[in-house]
Amino acid sequence: MNDAAWPLRPRAARVFYNLADACAEQAGERDAVADLGEALASPRARRAVECDLLLLEWSPRLFFAGMRGFSWLSRAERRAWIERLARSRIAWVRARVAALRALADQSLDGP
Repeated sequence: MNDAAWPLRPRAARVFYNLADACAEQAGERDAVADLGEALASPRARRAVECDLLLLEWSPRLFFAGMRGFSWLSRAERRAWIERLARSRIAWVRARVAALRALADQSLDGP
């Protein structure tokens, strides 16, 4: 699939799938990444989300919380990590996590 048809690069998509799984109440049948099309219509929005997802992937290592990236944590650990970041003392971390959670909720709720 070409870049125009797929909203995120494979690495970013993996992190987003894991974020959506951690935010979802139940596992659904929807493809969280494929449903991002309109939300990431501009290249600038896509790059910003991919950058945020890259930081989310590395955040457990950057904040000395473990040796594994976000995608390799269990679902419960991912949920706990997202909650921890949402309560961070660093305002931009809270803002970026809130934006990613909103995007995940939007893609899971569908059009």
